[in-house]
Amino acid sequence: MNSPQRLSTYWVTCADGLEPLLEEEIAHLGATNVERKAGRLIFKGTLETAYRICMWSRLASRVVMPIYEHDIEQNHDVRDVAEELFEGAVNFDWSLIFAPQSTFAIRLHVERDVKVNSQFATLRVKDGVVDNFMENVGRRPSIDIKQPEITLYVLAGKTSHIYCLDLSGDSLHKRGYRHYMTDAPIKENLAAAILHKAKLLERKPAVVLDPMCGSGTFIIESLMILTDRAPGLVRRFGFNGWHGHDHDLWMSIKAEATERHATALLKPLPRFYAYDADWDAVKATKNNIVAAGFESILDQIQVEERTLADWPDFNLSDNEQAFIVTNPPYGERLGDKASNRAVYLGISALLQKAFPNQYAAIIAAQIEEADVLAFNEPQTLRLMNGKLPIYVRFGTIKPLVNNTPFLARWQNQPVELEEAQDFTNRLQKNMVALKKWAVKDGVYCLRLYDADLPDFNVAVDLYGDRLHVQEYAPPKTIDPEKAKKRFNLALAALRAVTGLGREAIFIKTRARQSGKTQYEKQSTVSKRFVVKEGKANILVNLTDYLDTGLFLDHRPIRLRIASEVKGKHFLNLYSYTSTASVHAALGGAASTTSVDLSNTYLNWSKENFVLNGLTVDHADEQHMFFAADCFEWLKEGHEQYDMIFIDPPTFSNSKKFHGTFDVQRDHLSLLKRAMNRLSSDGTLYFSNNYRGFEMNEEIEAMFDVEEITQDTIGPDFKRNQKIHRAWKIKHFAV
Repeated sequence: MNSPQRLSTYWVTCADGLEPLLEEEIAHLGATNVERKAGRLIFKGTLETAYRICMWSRLASRVVMPIYEHDIEQNHDVRDVAEELFEGAVNFDWSLIFAPQSTFAIRLHVERDVKVNSQFATLRVKDGVVDNFMENVGRRPSIDIKQPEITLYVLAGKTSHIYCLDLSGDSLHKRGYRHYMTDAPIKENLAAAILHKAKLLERKPAVVLDPMCGSGTFIIESLMILTDRAPGLVRRFGFNGWHGHDHDLWMSIKAEATERHATALLKPLPRFYAYDADWDAVKATKNNIVAAGFESILDQIQVEERTLADWPDFNLSDNEQAFIVTNPPYGERLGDKASNRAVYLGISALLQKAFPNQYAAIIAAQIEEADVLAFNEPQTLRLMNGKLPIYVRFGTIKPLVNNTPFLARWQNQPVELEEAQDFTNRLQKNMVALKKWAVKDGVYCLRLYDADLPDFNVAVDLYGDRLHVQEYAPPKTIDPEKAKKRFNLALAALRAVTGLGREAIFIKTRARQSGKTQYEKQSTVSKRFVVKEGKANILVNLTDYLDTGLFLDHRPIRLRIASEVKGKHFLNLYSYTSTASVHAALGGAASTTSVDLSNTYLNWSKENFVLNGLTVDHADEQHMFFAADCFEWLKEGHEQYDMIFIDPPTFSNSKKFHGTFDVQRDHLSLLKRAMNRLSSDGTLYFSNNYRGFEMNEEIEAMFDVEEITQDTIGPDFKRNQKIHRAWKIKHFAV
């Protein structure tokens, strides 16, 4: 039997990237003279130290004790690694380590550049151990790969093979509480490493939040750290059948761990919040918390089905701190880098709003995703979750900057600009007139100028703190050089009046459009930004397409929908980037359905949803997206909706649409089909931008039709009364 004071060599293995943190941890547990290698630490210590690491290490994968090394003859022309491993196993007396009545298993680890079939080599090691037992004691032990009493860890190397006793048995990351799993869970020891790196214990938070909790790993590991709960307290180990096991020593270490946990439970704990949009995840988290032994404090842990957009007020006092940690479902719901980036943009915006100056640790699959998180003095830790690299971004959440509309911060100053004074004066006059309204209503995106003067034929839109300038193509009768000079003067005036630099001004030329031209890509620069409208964050692209992803003239009708849609089923036809659907979802719609022929715009729509913390999981039927021709989709379906919004193009001849669509010609059949899908007391909002449009008299005879154009044109478009027309359509009351 090993003496507790006898020094032996031990290995402590871990996931790649954890070595520095693990070295710090095992040093605290008594390990000295630690040698660091890739994926493992080597130290000489007592059996007590090894036991304490088994009990208390939150970061290690295994604790193994080398017991025998088999050197390899270097004069082999062709190596048979499996037979080398068998030879080493059969030549050691394993009855010194465990009895033949014990069950055992082999865990083989092969060094790089050592070529061998691992499955066959493992079998040959087993054969060697069994053959040695038969030769020495005349009896063979049994194999149990699921719950063996003895686990032998074998390292197949280039110059030698090392046979070890695995004291941990199964991997130490398996604490024994994860009875229920969700997709792509993070390993328990990696979660603990992230919490350790983030200094959870030292921060003494009043609130611990995981807003996308999955199976609850972060919350449970946080509970274990903050209640001084040893991760090895209730799990099986691999030393119970070992001849050198010191039962009394182990039981004393276990009793100490039990007492420490009981004492810690008497102290005040933070408020724990675990949210997920998936009810199965919520259920898994609750069950795993109970399995981890925290049933007695379950009432202190709020586990609920919530989206990111549905956070409550956490009511932090001035001297309280919050700690936020989460593993977003990267790559699973949207599947491309741009969309995943939108997830992190949304998380960042929500954290800035709810938890400014608080500490967070967020996992990302790509460093580009982590880079969009608004953290002060961010730190990054790269780890391997199984075979997948992950990046953990740590930092204090930046407060929102410029969280007021641009016009609220804009100061009108005298500007003199020769040859463009008229334009300068008109722009200033417009901005002064719009300022009070924009500040009062919290308007971040609006039209500042729309070809008010014949000589300056441009439209100027404000998107947050950026300008989108569209030059209307001049008639052929205008000298191109003169038009170019006028446009450059307008740009100079815009910079002088607004105070914005060249980098904040985006320019496009807008000619008369035909067919689908307005939806075609104009550029690949991809300057995409997040802007605010009402409660919604919207992703706009100021470079790649003629339109930006947000039609500013429809702001009033979107806000109207948001105010009326609570509890209703909402349908958005020709949904474009589905900004109206986002407003509906944030306004409390029971469901939203968005239909558009373009997959590009539907993907953009999903980005807008996740940007606002709304789920777009394929299994979730609350928010649905269909790439389809609206006519055909209406005809084939039968679901009823309480509110429908239709803003069709004036004309379309997409390759996917057989034939053409003309809003004047086809709106009768479109509206009749849509009204068939509207509930008896529902509301349909119809709008279009065709200046010569006239509503078909048959519609007015069949339904209760009210033109609401004036109510849907904001102050920034009052100068252009023909920007669109809009109607409210209902079924006649029976």
